[in-house]
Amino acid sequence: MKTLQTNFALVSAATLALMMGSQSAFAEDPGCTRYLELTAKKPDRPYRVNQTIVIDGAKQQNEAVYIDGTIYTKQGDSKAGKWIATQVPDFKEAIEMAKKTTSKCAMSGTELLGGVPTQVWTSYAVTPFEPKPVQWKSWIGVADGRVYRQASEGFDQRYFYDNVAAPPPSEVAQPRKRK
Repeated sequence: MKTLQTNFALVSAATLALMMGSQSAFAEDPGCTRYLELTAKKPDRPYRVNQTIVIDGAKQQNEAVYIDGTIYTKQGDSKAGKWIATQVPDFKEAIEMAKKTTSKCAMSGTELLGGVPTQVWTSYAVTPFEPKPVQWKSWIGVADGRVYRQASEGFDQRYFYDNVAAPPPSEVAQPRKRK
């Protein structure tokens, strides 16, 4: 089995691409309109994400913070290493691309997630890692319409919306200078 080498910045970008879609997917599924409205990232809504990824049997914990058009990502132990800051692409473009790559969306029930009543949605999407559509589950708050969790095989993201702040500048990696 080919070993997949990755870092959290790549995975975060790929996750955003999942929400954005892939150019080479399938026709727009009109049944996914409501689901895409609910899961679309809102530029004025800061959030924090704890992400668990299993790659070749190894579990990897990562963290991200989105605020003011920038996503800060950090791989592994939150006490080690620096955050990486990346500008987020236009959300409108992301929504249009997601319409082309997401299909078979359905609300499959309700669950309490951390005490929050949520609607559980299933969908299929093409990802940068797998050209065939992959099943996803999303937990969306009944009262506030926020995404609280998204999961697929080997991938789990938990979203938080309280006390979100950018990391201090001293903890953010500076771009390398070209010679």
